[in-house]
Amino acid sequence: MPLTTRDPKTLARFKELILNACGFSLEMGREQTLIAGVRERMAARGVEEPEAYHALLMRDRGELSGLVELLTVNETYFFREPAHLKAATETLLPEFLHRCHGRPVRIVSAGCSTGEEPYSIAMMLRERYGVDSLRLFAITAVDIDSGAIAAARRGVYGRGSFRGMYQRVLERYFEPRGAAEFRIREEIRSLVDFQVANLLGPGYPQGMQQPDLIFYRNVSIYFPQEVQQRIFASLAGLLNEGGYLVVGASETIHHNTGILSLVERDALYFYRKAPAPAPEDRRAVRRDGPQRRQPRLASSPAPFTGRPRGERSTQRRAGDPADAGQQLEDAAVVFDAALALARGGQAEKALQLLDAVIERDPGFVKARTLQGSVLLAAARYDEAAAVCRGILERDPLCLEACLMLGIVSRHQGDNDQAFRRFREAVYLDASCWLAHFYSAEILFSQGEAKRARTGYETASRLLEKGIPGEHGQAIFQLSFNAEQFIVICRHKLSLLKENG
Repeated sequence: MPLTTRDPKTLARFKELILNACGFSLEMGREQTLIAGVRERMAARGVEEPEAYHALLMRDRGELSGLVELLTVNETYFFREPAHLKAATETLLPEFLHRCHGRPVRIVSAGCSTGEEPYSIAMMLRERYGVDSLRLFAITAVDIDSGAIAAARRGVYGRGSFRGMYQRVLERYFEPRGAAEFRIREEIRSLVDFQVANLLGPGYPQGMQQPDLIFYRNVSIYFPQEVQQRIFASLAGLLNEGGYLVVGASETIHHNTGILSLVERDALYFYRKAPAPAPEDRRAVRRDGPQRRQPRLASSPAPFTGRPRGERSTQRRAGDPADAGQQLEDAAVVFDAALALARGGQAEKALQLLDAVIERDPGFVKARTLQGSVLLAAARYDEAAAVCRGILERDPLCLEACLMLGIVSRHQGDNDQAFRRFREAVYLDASCWLAHFYSAEILFSQGEAKRARTGYETASRLLEKGIPGEHGQAIFQLSFNAEQFIVICRHKLSLLKENG
């Protein structure tokens, strides 16, 4: 019989095996990915029972690696999060050229997938240092997926990998391979050494030892917190003194546990291996506030779900706020009442009820999200931002909070911060049309027509598919009308077409 969610014990054994093997957490929505992968490999190996296939995985490391390759996410593209790449190549790496005493500056791309990240680094170094880049730098790129590493070594990419790349860069560093593929030139390929490596494994390849700079971006989001901390500590231990570890924008807060110092460079945050931050770094951390209390996700209260609607509590809770209403004894019911008031334009009354809900159940993230939305709709931006930061303290992966902080930054004229928040939201959920739309709006205002067009097209496509019911009215029911956004997307796309 096939593996299904109706057999939770067997499914749990597979999840535990994958977690122990490589650190991947396959909970909730990712269970279907595991089930599909197990079924595919069972069919390929002619195994009929999940228990028998589990036994095969326990004794056959090659088969386990094959299953892991089916489960890894290799969605990436060239020059992703370009601000990090620019800061690294123009600010961080030059620091080492003066103190490496003739040896190459060593760079590691951990979780490199099919190679777009390390090749992006190589191209930027080639642009800055010319032919000397081969002598000055050594790049090692690793991934657990041997298929992805093989693809990276081939260096042949379809157009999906080139979103956001300038045509001149494509022409300079790639050769056409047929109608829709391009191969990276040897001068860039020779800068990168690709290796298969398990970041949770007992040992790392020689090329990963004593690096000056590690890129570990958009990888740890797939790991549970305990695994995140274990891998981060291992990578931190590899770094040379004074070396930097770069994580994705959405991952920074997860790793601020004191293992490495959090420092600011070019308005971005990086981790540095040093006995203590330099004085200017300490001021930067205090000023901008990322060195907040590390959230303890495992012990955070779960969101309040309430009892079935027909069920009433027989006991009052001590300390229930009077303005919550004598008959509203269930936090979920109070939330529904607050939502109805907010929809009716009674923002102050809605906020009073939400205060009561949150006081009763501080872990009710949905109530905090609605609170932020009410404040945002009322143009109370500083208060909305404070609420969203509080949400992220409890749930660092809260899509709604990232979106609202991006909108607040945009209203306050900080497009750089807004764009970082919207891209963070896209990394959290690629189907978030609002994040794609607002990213496109910023790019449009900055004259980046090609990237803006891609954002508008993506937002429009998601809207027309009906995604807004999930990431539109359901999240920001007070402020957004999906139909209006479709019209705006079409209008902006027509303008971009007219202007070439």
